[in-house]
Amino acid sequence: MKRLLAAALVVAFVGTASLAQAADKPNPTGTWKWSVTFGNQTREMTLKLKLAGDKLTGAMVRQGQETPIQDAKYKDGDLSFKIVFEANGRKMVIKKAGTVSGDTIKGKTEFERDGQTQSRDWEAKRVADPSGTWKWSTTFNGRTRETTLKLKLEGDKLTGAMVGRSGRETAIQDGKCKDGDVSFTVVRERNGQKMTTKFCGKVSDDTIKGKVEFERQGQAQSRDWEAKRVKE
Repeated sequence: MKRLLAAALVVAFVGTASLAQAADKPNPTGTWKWSVTFGNQTREMTLKLKLAGDKLTGAMVRQGQETPIQDAKYKDGDLSFKIVFEANGRKMVIKKAGTVSGDTIKGKTEFERDGQTQSRDWEAKRVADPSGTWKWSTTFNGRTRETTLKLKLEGDKLTGAMVGRSGRETAIQDGKCKDGDVSFTVVRERNGQKMTTKFCGKVSDDTIKGKVEFERQGQAQSRDWEAKRVKE
């Protein structure tokens, strides 16, 4: 009996340790940003990465256009990939390699310039990305309703729509996102009256926490707001 109990404890411990190690394993999935200075001009670069198993995919976002990464590899926190794009009729190849540690990637960027291979340090920071589908519940007059919100982030521009019970979408207005802080307005008509609801909150992983502001009977009111990202 004692041996069985000891064996059970060992199995439980090993299983728990394995889960902890999996949780601690670096994951590059997310949106990453860094700045590049060239010719006295500084530009912010955006990279979207997604890890599925050991397969790494993603895209570099430039002026609203996405260029898929190629030859992507990832293992034990080390990643590498290349980006091929055209500029002024010339094909350019940029290779990146680095190590993921928390919300930072540190490594090197290699490219050709004037026929010479050059290398630069590369450090990217993960940013909170609200892109996706979010849901939360609201109780009013004893009735609970689930609300759905679709968001998409491009640079600092936040777009999206609130989905009604009938599936009708109402586009958000004045959408903004910076450093994980989101804000937007939803304007809808009900019974011939225009209703304006303002949302603001902070993105943390798969949760947005903040406030909702609206008018009721001529009085400005505020409520706590917490939305959960829907796993796709």
